[in-house]
Amino acid sequence: MPRTWFITGCSSGFGRHLAITAAQNGDKVVATSRDPSKLDDLRSLGVIPTKLDIHNETEIQAVIDHVESTIGPIDILVNNIGYILEGAVEECR
Repeated sequence: MPRTWFITGCSSGFGRHLAITAAQNGDKVVATSRDPSKLDDLRSLGVIPTKLDIHNETEIQAVIDHVESTIGPIDILVNNIGYILEGAVEECR
């Protein structure tokens, strides 16, 4: 039975590769990004690109509610959002 994945931060890196792998294994994948146009190429795999800005709690709840009402319950959540801050300790405040 296919599982439903909700993966944040899918525009590149680990999130993107995880979304591709889950979709290729026959699961439903909701892949989020601040700019979902970066995920358009994944549509051919059945991935559902979704806009999500984690700085807006109202938007987060609206996206989750929409996914659950249209696709069904989320089986697997991968909170992959992050960024890299590089530099010497003295420079990174």
